[in-house]
This record gives sequence, structure tokens and C-alpha cells, in this order.
Amino acid sequence: SMSLARRSLQKGSKVLLIDDFMKAGGTIRGMMELMEEFDAEVVGAGVMISTEKPENKLVDNYISVFVLKNMEEEKNIIDIEISDWILKD
Repeated sequence: SMSLARRSLQKGSKVLLIDDFMKAGGTIRGMMELMEEFDAEVVGAGVMISTEKPENKLVDNYISVFVLKNMEEEKNIIDIEISDWILKD
């Protein structure tokens, strides 16, 4: 569960949400819903690493720096790529 003190955010505040890792997007979605309770405007969402799957995330508008393509713990293999939007000219 997430909590935020009532006095910590003024009504009408503009908020940029940043998270370290996103699989399906539940944490970012929860933060967006929490911001609605504070009458705050989410101006963007970003994550350091998002997973390739599931392809359908709970959040539509976000950017990630890296994409986790594959992970095999037993073989110590992690396949991470730079997100396409960074590589575009």
C-alpha cells in the first residue's frame, strides 16, 4: 500500500512520477491514482528499466531508459537493451 501525508502535496500540483523498475505498471498506476486523490496533475511517468513482457502495461504514457528483454537466473543471463526512443535521431 502507498501513503502520503495530506499536507505534503498542494492541490493542483504538477507531479512527475519516477520509478526504478516496471513489470506490468501496477506501482506507477497506483501512484497515479494516489495523485488523483490529491487533485494533483501527473505530467509524466518514467522508469529506469521496464520489462518487455507483458506488452500490455497498466500505464500507457511512460518512458523507460532500458528494456529487460530476457533473464535466466540459473544461467546468470540478463539481456537489457537501451529503449528505442533514445536511439532515434
